[in-house]
Amino acid sequence: MMHRGIRCLVVSAALALLACAEKPASIPAEPGAAEFVGRTACIDCHAPQNSAWTGSHHDLAMQIADETTVLGDFGHTTFDYYGSETLFYKDGGRFLVRTANASGDVEDFEVTHTFGVSPLQQYLVDFPNGRLQALPFAWDTRAEAEGGQRWFHLYPDENIAPGDELHWTGRRLNWNYMCAECHSTNLQTNYDSASDSFATSWSEINVSCEACHGPASQHLAEARDGEFSSSKGFELSLDDHGRAGWRMNLQTGIAERTELALRQTRQPEACGRCHSRRGVISSDYEFGRPLADTHRVALLDPPLYFDDGQIQEEV
Repeated sequence: MMHRGIRCLVVSAALALLACAEKPASIPAEPGAAEFVGRTACIDCHAPQNSAWTGSHHDLAMQIADETTVLGDFGHTTFDYYGSETLFYKDGGRFLVRTANASGDVEDFEVTHTFGVSPLQQYLVDFPNGRLQALPFAWDTRAEAEGGQRWFHLYPDENIAPGDELHWTGRRLNWNYMCAECHSTNLQTNYDSASDSFATSWSEINVSCEACHGPASQHLAEARDGEFSSSKGFELSLDDHGRAGWRMNLQTGIAERTELALRQTRQPEACGRCHSRRGVISSDYEFGRPLADTHRVALLDPPLYFDDGQIQEEV
C-alpha cells in the first residue's frame, strides 16, 4: 500500500501538471498584451450573434439617458415616500429629479444614465469626484396589467432617511463601487484613495462581446491571418463541452456526459462574475482565472437564491 504522504505528493504533482496543461496557449507572455477591440470589430464574422445580442438585456445594461432610453414617467410625476415628496420632470432634453439630498434638503438632480431595462429600470446621477449614484426610485417596466408602469422605492418597508447607510447618496448605492463592474465592458474603477475620487472608465458602456470572452485583439489578428491557435486567440475558452455531449440515463433520469471533464469548467467562473451573489475583494480580475481569486462568492443558500439556482432580488 502506498504511504499516505507519498500518495498526497503524487496527487499534488498530477494536479500541478494538469493545471499547466490547461493553461491557454494564447495567454500573452506580458500582462496586458491582449487589448479590447470593441464589438464593431466582431460584426463581420459574427453577424448572427450580433443580431441576437442587439436589444438584449446585456445590450441595454447601461445607456446614456435620452428620449429613446428612459422608460420612466418624467411628466411632472410625484412619488411620496414616508412624507417626503419626490418630483420627476423634464427640462428640454434633460431628465430631472427633485428629491432629498444627503443633508435632507430638497435638490434637483439630473439623470445621466439608465441602468437595466426589465423588469425595472434604475437611474444614475453624477456626483462630485467622479461618482455616479443610483437613485432609490426605480421604474417598474412591466405592463400596467401586471402591476407595472409605476415608480417604486427600493426599500418600501422602511424609511431610509438621510444619514442612513442605505441612503441613495451613500456608498451602498454608489455605481462605481457597487454596480459598475457588471453593466459595462472592461470596467476600470480607478479609485484614488488620496483624493477619495474615481476616474472610472469602460471600453463599451454595455455588456458587449469582450465582457465575457475577454480582450479580443489576438483573436482578431488570428482571424485576419486565417489561422487559429487552439484557444482561438483568447485568454480563455468558454467551450466547456469539448468533444463531450450530454446523454440521458433512462434508469436514473439524469443526464450524463459522454466523456469526463478533465478540467475545471470555465463558463460558471466567467458568468459567475456577475450572475452570482458575491463581493469584490480585488480589482485585479483576470479572464480565465478562478473567480474566488478576486471575489468572495456566496454559497447557494436561501434566501440568496431560488431553488433552481437563480439569484433572488438582484440581477
